[in-house]
Amino acid sequence: MYIETQTQYSQFESDELTDLLGKMTFQINNFGLWQSQKDTKASYISNDIEIVYYKEGGSTTIVGDKKYICPPGSFLIIEPFQLNTSINEGYDRYAYYYFHFDIEPAYLKHAFLSLLMKYGHVIEAYEIDYTEMFDRLYLEAQRKELGYSSIITSALIRLLVQMTRAQLKRGQDHSIEIVESPYIQLVNEAIQYIQDHLCESIRVTEIAQTLGVSTSVLYKAFMSVLDIPPVKYIHQQKIQYAQKRLMLDRSVTEIAQELGYSSAYHLSKKNKKIVGVSPKDYKKAIRTPKM
Repeated sequence: MYIETQTQYSQFESDELTDLLGKMTFQINNFGLWQSQKDTKASYISNDIEIVYYKEGGSTTIVGDKKYICPPGSFLIIEPFQLNTSINEGYDRYAYYYFHFDIEPAYLKHAFLSLLMKYGHVIEAYEIDYTEMFDRLYLEAQRKELGYSSIITSALIRLLVQMTRAQLKRGQDHSIEIVESPYIQLVNEAIQYIQDHLCESIRVTEIAQTLGVSTSVLYKAFMSVLDIPPVKYIHQQKIQYAQKRLMLDRSVTEIAQELGYSSAYHLSKKNKKIVGVSPKDYKKAIRTPKM
């Protein structure tokens, strides 16, 4: 006896968010769980993007000059190069999952972060629920079985999709529009030049001359694509490099010489302007959880 069956296949269709995510590369630097059974207050700095999930207990977190109330079950999105102060009080127990990650290319990183935080840095518990997923991911990170990094990266992308959906629902948006700037190629070439000459004294005029444009065009390009001037971008990259060297116990004087700064004082001044603290205080404040 034969039974005829008709199999129907649904065709997956792309959309704006899928297309955007497909153009980006996600590098997870850390994923883990922070726990405490007492009230705490801590200041720290992230040099990458951080997402905190408040599994148990909440927090009042000050990021720059803004204060966020983060109840249990909520998410907090923290941008790089910000001094964060987390005040945990009023709960019997605290347990926070965290993702530290970065996005390439740079111009899409800026555009996606703007979308991810379009209507606020905090995603409330009722908007998305990921408790069980985080528990399973934590086991993956602890066991480190074959392919665990791919599982965690896939989970991060899934989380970012849900968080983006939550933001769009707040504004009753139905589409995503990422404006493709005509300056993207120029900025990419400038970024490559900066990385190649990071341990030198980099001048914007030299970059512009090398790329065959005026300094005003280069400035306009960076503001259009990254929303920061080229000088600030250069110092951000140098400070990020300096931070990594500081964690290897290199002195500020050594790092300043390595990066082409005129003195340790000059480096310290730039570090404080961009991050909000001196290199010495940064080293005390930095939090580097292990995956």
